[in-house]
Order: sequence, then structure tokens, then C-alpha cells
Amino acid sequence: MDPGLEASDLTPRPNKRQRHDHEDIDDVEHFATIPLPFDDAASELESHHSGRVSPSKQLAFLEDSSEPVMYCDFATTMAEVPEDVQRLCNDIQELADGVGILGFQPEEVASLTDPGNGALDLRDRKRFGYAWASNPNKRLTTGKMVPLAEVQAIVASAISFEEKRAHETEWNEDVHGAIIKAALAVSVRAASLAIANVKSASVDPPELAHQKLPKRVVDYAITLQPNPAMRSAWEKLQPIGTAGIKSWNHTTSNNVRSTPIASNIETKAPNKSWTDGKAQLAIWTAALHKRLLMLQPPGQKGLQIPSMPLLIVQGHDWHLFVVSRQPPGPEATKIKKCTTVIWQKIDIGNTRNCFDAYKLISVLHRVMDWAHT
Repeated sequence: MDPGLEASDLTPRPNKRQRHDHEDIDDVEHFATIPLPFDDAASELESHHSGRVSPSKQLAFLEDSSEPVMYCDFATTMAEVPEDVQRLCNDIQELADGVGILGFQPEEVASLTDPGNGALDLRDRKRFGYAWASNPNKRLTTGKMVPLAEVQAIVASAISFEEKRAHETEWNEDVHGAIIKAALAVSVRAASLAIANVKSASVDPPELAHQKLPKRVVDYAITLQPNPAMRSAWEKLQPIGTAGIKSWNHTTSNNVRSTPIASNIETKAPNKSWTDGKAQLAIWTAALHKRLLMLQPPGQKGLQIPSMPLLIVQGHDWHLFVVSRQPPGPEATKIKKCTTVIWQKIDIGNTRNCFDAYKLISVLHRVMDWAHT
């Protein structure tokens, strides 16, 4: 060792970033952007020491902006739950409680719950036998039952992935995406809806968003398939903002430009927290609402924008949120100007067993039915 060098001088280090005198701190990108969801414990630790804005402060900024966005619990006094949100959530809460989620005929249920059958494990066998869980006449109005063998395969994959701490990509393709596609395949609205992969979609034109977003915000979108009326309207649609490209949505991604988004689905692996992505989701959904407002015909501004379900998945567990556009409310509420409210949340099922997976499928069918209407 050179006696003139300290040991610390031999330790490799990245080059220090030089600060120029003309550079203003507000122009430094990492102070202005929203942090990406954490990929591992190291990046989570980094977020606490990097100086980036915390998720709670991001949400406070969104609430205080000129076009407010806020999260509210259903029991809050800060805002009034719209009637359409209340109706949708009442239906979904019933399904999430397991009421009427099974559309099997009585003889099928008797066979499945027979101890000698062996098709179901002990816990599922008991729950499939609950009288309030079956209501074929009502259940089949939104979609057929996904075959039991297909549901069992998805559940088995999910359990295996959790045990081996599988990558988010495996969960996304073989569990989350698989159950969404299985539900759509037997939905009564299958011909008029599609599932679009929007992992690479970004808000375009960017001015629709409150702040710059990372490349990936949501994973899937339930979209409307074009019908004759929609195709005719498309011909008259003007290009969107500075993007100079036609789109029904707040993104110009080719796979969803001409198919209106009716619901968004964000998925994560079990060890990923979506809390730090709440601001991102708020900005994404608010941008879509802003685009929908732009589509209102001249002279009809101020029409109520339909509420929109938003599904958040974390490993096994699925949750439903509802996004609504709220006009100014009574003095007792916090809504003083038109606000995008994200109502949270209903736990709608999971992939730990078949009974809870059928809860989830029944909710997906209800969301798809809502999207069509």
C-alpha cells in the first residue's frame, strides 16, 4: 500500500454528482418525480434517505391541488358517497361476503360436497355446502361458472408461487392475468369487452397528469369493444391535445386508443407494497377522468362522469376501489370544488382456496356487467 494513501482512498466509490451554479434545485428530476414502487428491501431503505417526497406528502399535494384528488373510506364524513357508487358497492359487498357466488345446480353441489368425492379439500367442501352461497338463477345472469378444475389450477399456482417467493411476472401471468381472462371468457359480456395489457401505457398528452409518472402504473384494463355507434363517433373524434393522435382514453397506446377503458387493474406480488403507488394510481385515474370531461359535447359540459371500479391485487388478495367525480358538497364535507375521489375499499376474494376464488370471479363478472352498462 502506498504510505501516502489512506485505506478509505482505496475503496471504490461512484463519482459524485457535480452541482452547477446555474442549476436550481427545483429542476433536479429526482425531487420532482414520484418514486417508483419498491422492488426490494434495499430500494425501500433508499427511499427513506434519498430526500424524495413521501407518499403521504404526495397525497396531500394532490388533495390541495387546483384539480383535487383524494382517497376516502366509505364511512367518511369528508364526502358523500354517490348513489351509483353505493349501489355497485352494495352488490359487490354481498358477493365478497360469499352470498350467491355459486351457480352450480343443487345436484352438482351435492356431489362436490360429498366426502367421498374428493374434488374439494375439507374447508372448501364445507363452504360450498352453505345454503346462502348458492343462487344459480341470479348468479348466472352475469356469467357462467369457471370450471372447477381451472380454478383449482390457478389456486395451486398461487400457493406454489407464494411458497417459493416467485417473481411478480409469474404472479401476473399465471395467477392474476389467468383469473381475469378466465372470468371474461364465461362472462355474459364477453363479446363486448376485452382485457388489455397496459403495463407500458403512459399518460399522453402528459398535461393530463398532475405530475410525471413512472413507466408502469397499472397492468390491465377492461375495455369496451367498438360497436357501430362507437366506430362512427371515432371518425369524428379530434386528435387529443399536443399528442396529435386520436384516443378515447388518457393514453395513446395503440392497443387501447380506440377501445374506451372502463376499469383499471393493478397487480403486485405478495411482498410488494402498493402504498407507495397510491399517488401514482390517483394521478392515473384522475387523468382518465380529465380526458372523459374533454369528450363531453359542446353545450353539455358538467355532465356527471360515470364512476369507475379500480381493482388492486397484492399476491393472493384482491381489493375493489371505486373512482368518482364529485361536485362540491355540503359545508360539512371536505369537497369544496370538483374532486376525483377514490373510495376505498372492499376485500373481494383471494386465490388461497376455491371458495374465495369464486367470490373474486363473481365480483369480476359484476364489474364487467357494470362496464358494459
